Amino acid sequence: MRFAVRYLLLCTAVALAARASHAEEVQIIRDTYGVAHIYADTEAGAAYGTGYAQAEDRLEDIYANIRTAIGRAAEAFGEDHLRTDYGMMLTHNADICKEYYNKLPAELKAITDGYVAGVKAFEKDHPERRPDYALDIEPWHPLAIGRAMVLKWPLGTLMDDFGQRPEKPEFRSNSYAIAPKRTTDNCAIVLTDPHLSWESLAVFWEARVHAPDFHMNGFFIVGSPLVGLGHAEYCGWAMTTGGPDTSDVYMMKLNPDMPMQYEYDGEWKTAELIMYDIPVKGEDKPRQMPALYTMHGPLLGEPDFANHVAYAGKTPYMEDTGLFEQTYAMIKAKNADEFYAALKMNHLMEQNVTYGDRDGNIGYVRVGRTPIRPEGYDWSKPVPGWTSETEWKGIHDLDDHVRIVNPPQGYMQNCNISPANMMRNSPLKPEKFIDYLYNVSWDYNNPRGKRMTDLLAENDVVTKQRAMDIAMDVYCETSMNWRNALAAATQKHDGDHFQDPVFFDSLLAVTGWDATYRQDMRGPVLMQAWRMFAEGKLDTGKVSRGEELNAEEQQQLIAVFHDAMTQLKQQYGTTDLLWGDLHKVGRGGSYFPYDGADYGRGDNRCETVRDVECSEDPKNPGHYIADSGSMSAMLMFMHKDGIESYSCTQWGVSAVPDSPHHTDQAEQLYSKRKFKPTWNTKEALAEATTSTKTLTLP
Repeated sequence: MRFAVRYLLLCTAVALAARASHAEEVQIIRDTYGVAHIYADTEAGAAYGTGYAQAEDRLEDIYANIRTAIGRAAEAFGEDHLRTDYGMMLTHNADICKEYYNKLPAELKAITDGYVAGVKAFEKDHPERRPDYALDIEPWHPLAIGRAMVLKWPLGTLMDDFGQRPEKPEFRSNSYAIAPKRTTDNCAIVLTDPHLSWESLAVFWEARVHAPDFHMNGFFIVGSPLVGLGHAEYCGWAMTTGGPDTSDVYMMKLNPDMPMQYEYDGEWKTAELIMYDIPVKGEDKPRQMPALYTMHGPLLGEPDFANHVAYAGKTPYMEDTGLFEQTYAMIKAKNADEFYAALKMNHLMEQNVTYGDRDGNIGYVRVGRTPIRPEGYDWSKPVPGWTSETEWKGIHDLDDHVRIVNPPQGYMQNCNISPANMMRNSPLKPEKFIDYLYNVSWDYNNPRGKRMTDLLAENDVVTKQRAMDIAMDVYCETSMNWRNALAAATQKHDGDHFQDPVFFDSLLAVTGWDATYRQDMRGPVLMQAWRMFAEGKLDTGKVSRGEELNAEEQQQLIAVFHDAMTQLKQQYGTTDLLWGDLHKVGRGGSYFPYDGADYGRGDNRCETVRDVECSEDPKNPGHYIADSGSMSAMLMFMHKDGIESYSCTQWGVSAVPDSPHHTDQAEQLYSKRKFKPTWNTKEALAEATTSTKTLTLP
């Protein structure tokens, strides 16, 4: 008996030793579109494979994002990045994230360590790919990149309150969720479709990552090992810009005799001055940029010494950490309740979060670290900073926020719109919530939100294809109102314009058009030229809203249309132009026509659900290249036995110019308004595998 026990112990020891000596292997399988599917035995191994694969596709972007996050971008890319560097210095992003890393739980530290080791392993295999602006990557860098992305929103809020609100928000997005009772597959459906500027931190990387009890499918910030948008094993989620008012500006009274001092409760306090040295490419000496810190935060802009006032920005994100842990908890959630519990950790920037699970639940909450504010002040403007009466009283629990689970309508959408407009007869009315938690300003409603609500409300049995069609819809209601106004006006009025063949031909093309922005149509080109020409010459808002025009306004409408078509003919030599002739998507010399639109501002805004914004091609005036809008769309079908998902990005997964996956999605998917399957299991992936790489962890 003793011999048997000793023998068993010996065998166990040998097995453990053999296991310890056997290094973990990680597989990177590439699919038809070059997207990496990473399979590992541990979470650290999965992060290692993520780092390696991400570096293979986007090594230069990893280092560019690191520089952005730690305030050293101007050193490599020039003075255009000076303001961003200063912002990262002002918020101490590098120092805070170094300390944050040291406090991470061991399992999360292993993920960041593994990711960085994977990036380094790729560099070792391909030293020629390391850019000259690369820094020594460190395990806290992914945390800094994530925090830099979050800080864009509260810092933007501060500048809004400071009085520098932009004409339109930089960040836009679409999302929707449909309950099982309204779908043919009897499962919840969730769409994430961020509309961001296609540059810097906002350009995501797509991947699928699998380890035991650790599954991610979707879009990653480049430089991060955790998925930002998409789904895990049990839950899927989307985010759109909009949310509570998280940050405030305080007016400070300065001491006329000692301008470095400010008043607080009848006493003078001294601001802390820090000089930041920011190297700039091409300059011999670093730029010295001062920062003055008060008890309410750093000053925004230079003090007004003539009037003895200054303005300080206060945000609960200034010292906040915890985003990495929260994202991990969101990934590990096994149902909607656990997902909401992860959101309650409250480290996300102000956002509209829509989510769903495999049990068929759908939910929405307007998240953001929001101060509990004393009453009696307009917190959308600077408030007195010289009294303790304006001090915050803590941070709101997420249960205080605008939230709904499983609405009776069976659907909801948020396209950067007010909660009141997320569904027909929405119960999320402003009078039910604290005003700064509801916080509706520019996101009250928009053409995308109106159209999405109509499509969801009118489709009570949504098929898989219909879900895709809704996400890719390119109809514009405001353009239909312009079309109808022109048709009505020309039925009542005639004149010399009708003798002009260019006018008459264009009139027939516009009034016969169905208001969809498709690449094979003339109507969109003529409509855009007309609407943009009409700015300042007509009450464009009245036309866009579909309001009835009087006789004088109708004649004016016709005259402006005539002049716009004349100008278009002069510019291009013809008005016989298709939308796809002038509007392309792609990069690096490979460009393809696209469907969808976003142009105009305010009441004259034209935007389709499949939102695409563009800028004029400097090499080809009069032609336009898409550079903003829909860029990382994913549709998630939340079946009880697993999540089936489809995606579409604007270019391709690889940033390497000679890669076959540099613009393949632009050509094969984005240009054609198509989704691709994500092949989220090894069984499904077998039919789409194009390459397999096996890595051995060091």
